[in-house]
Order: sequence, then structure tokens, then C-alpha cells
Amino acid sequence: MRSAACRRLAEFAKILESKSILDKIVPAFEKLQKDQFVFVRSAFAENILALCPLIGKAATTQHILPAFLVLLRDESSEVRLSLLKRLDDLNSIIGISELQTSLIPSLEELAKEKNWRHKITVID
Repeated sequence: MRSAACRRLAEFAKILESKSILDKIVPAFEKLQKDQFVFVRSAFAENILALCPLIGKAATTQHILPAFLVLLRDESSEVRLSLLKRLDDLNSIIGISELQTSLIPSLEELAKEKNWRHKITVID
């Protein structure tokens, strides 16, 4: 159920006002980013960045960026790759310069993965 909700997160958030997203959805971030199931964290990682354009730069920096950094250090490479699939959404709001310090080491780590799918995703 949690993974299905995460997959529909961006779609649902589009019908809400920014304040509602911050009041109703953001408080669940901490639990979702630390969920015991990889597929829930992966679905959350793939969809959380779609909220960036909906809530603006200040709220993205305050709420999304900390969750992004937690997910970027997730033990599962699937979670990290899911996060990187939507990196453009975060970049378009806060800019790549703010991400460089945390993003580059994680990309280097993912590039060392033995799984070829992971390497291709990093390159893309």
C-alpha cells in the first residue's frame, strides 16, 4: 500500500496547493525514507523529486533536499538509482551547484557497482 501511494504521490500532489503538500505530505517523508522495505523506499525516491516544482525553491531546500540526501546514502543501489531518475526535477528548482558536493561522490560509488544497469543509469 505504501509503495502504491508513493507511486501516485506526484499525481496526487498536483491537485493540492503548496501549503497542503507541506502540511499533509511532507510529514510522512521521514517514515517513508526509512521504510523497512526497499520497494517502498525506491518508489518514494522515484517520486519525491516530482514535488519540487510544486512547492518552490525554499520548501524544496528545506524539506526535499534533506530527504534526497538520506535516500542518496541508502544501502540499496535500487533506491539511489530511482532517485537519480528524477534528478532533473530537483536541478530545475535549486540548481546543480547546490547538489555537487553530495551528488558526485554518490555517482562515483554507483559507477563502481557490478550491475550493468546501474552503470548505464549513472551515465545517462
